[in-house]
Amino acid sequence: MKAFALLLFLANCQPDSAKIAVNDPPQKKNVKPISKCIDEEKVKYGGDFNSYDYTYFCPTYHFAYDGDTAKSWSILNPIDIHQVSNTVFPIKNRIEKQIQAYAGQSFFSHLEFSSVDVVYPDSIRKFDNRGPAVDMSRCKSKYYFFYVFKADTEAVYNIGIAADEQGNILSPFNFPAEADYKPIDSTLTVCRVLEIAKKANRKINPVAEVQFEYNHKSKRFYWLVSQEIIDSHEGINKFNQVEIDASDPTNIKKQVSQARIVY
Repeated sequence: MKAFALLLFLANCQPDSAKIAVNDPPQKKNVKPISKCIDEEKVKYGGDFNSYDYTYFCPTYHFAYDGDTAKSWSILNPIDIHQVSNTVFPIKNRIEKQIQAYAGQSFFSHLEFSSVDVVYPDSIRKFDNRGPAVDMSRCKSKYYFFYVFKADTEAVYNIGIAADEQGNILSPFNFPAEADYKPIDSTLTVCRVLEIAKKANRKINPVAEVQFEYNHKSKRFYWLVSQEIIDSHEGINKFNQVEIDASDPTNIKKQVSQARIVY
């Protein structure tokens, strides 16, 4: 009897980080319209917020525009950001000026603020029963901002920014500098990407997922369409992928990738 199955992508796939912070912001599915060309759950988020190395072990409260307006703060659910507007908004403005100075206006125009974690060391006792346990020696920032770079209304690339109390950015940028950034083709939508992929490789069906990602070496954003594994079996399984340059949809790469399935 099959006890469990583990799927590991081995080639040309970027796996999600194994370190997932409990206070990383949940994605709002109601913001994403349901696509007519593919099931919503098959449109995957690219990038990694990656707050693990900065605020994962900290006593943090999570703030968002649609957070709870109650004055009694929850350590689990988002809180209305307007409750800390006097302190957070000036830091947010400084963060965004630094991002814009580094990446340029064209890139910044696609960036959307999601939420922010704020560390409160004086509230450490309120986090006694939270997992993971608080470890102040591993807290490296006062703030952790969550942004999404929007390719279209459905596909986004996640970006996390750590900052100190003055709003100085502490974390490395996981997106290109202005000189390297190639503006993405705004006519590319999930549905159009699927059309291009199916024309490039007629064997891409059935499609497992569509993802918007960033290649740190080439410093280019790209769309990745992956085929569903057919007749899966234990061991190495092969599947087709089509990679489409987000700034030049005529730049297409077809590839065969592998996944290992263990029962």
